[in-house]
Amino acid sequence: MMRRRLSNLKLMILACCACAPLTGCQEYRTEYHTRPGFYEKASAFDLPSEVVLDDGTRVVYADRSKVSQGARPASARKRFSLREEHENGDVTLNAVIPEHVLVNTLICLRREEYSLLWEQMLAESTRQAYGNDKKGYEQFESYMRKYRTDLGRTLTRMVKGLPHQQVAMASMGDGITRCALRSQFSDGFKFTRVDAVREDDGQMRLLMIK
Repeated sequence: MMRRRLSNLKLMILACCACAPLTGCQEYRTEYHTRPGFYEKASAFDLPSEVVLDDGTRVVYADRSKVSQGARPASARKRFSLREEHENGDVTLNAVIPEHVLVNTLICLRREEYSLLWEQMLAESTRQAYGNDKKGYEQFESYMRKYRTDLGRTLTRMVKGLPHQQVAMASMGDGITRCALRSQFSDGFKFTRVDAVREDDGQMRLLMIK
């Protein structure tokens, strides 16, 4: 009887030793982020509450408005239009979160609507840096045409990667949000980050692409 107990004890010890390398050697990192409630209301897609990145990092999101006031029903959400095309041919661009800046800029690039991009989606400080006149616009258009393919590749990758959290969002202060391709997705791109800024009218606009 004593031998049988000792034998069973040895088997239990061996089993524990075999399992230890599987459970004790892996390290996990969890990042907690809080995002404004209007992100979900204005986003063109459902935002996940948590994701796991390719490197094993677990990113957990908490919605400020849901935490403080409780979840609002989907039917209560307002419809939002990124791009309004009017009967007279005029176009109005709207952007209240950085994602909207990415999408609007990409559409303008694809359609070569440089004037529309300059007038409605480019930040006032950026226009001033170029020179807020005809010469400044010409320099801006020349730059956008020269790098149109590279800019388009970056923006397309960002827009596609947004639902999968492949773009890191960071507040830089003064109303500026930096959107950057995470390092594991940025290889081969000339441009890897986009800065958007919230201006006095509440709209977000393109500050720079770098």
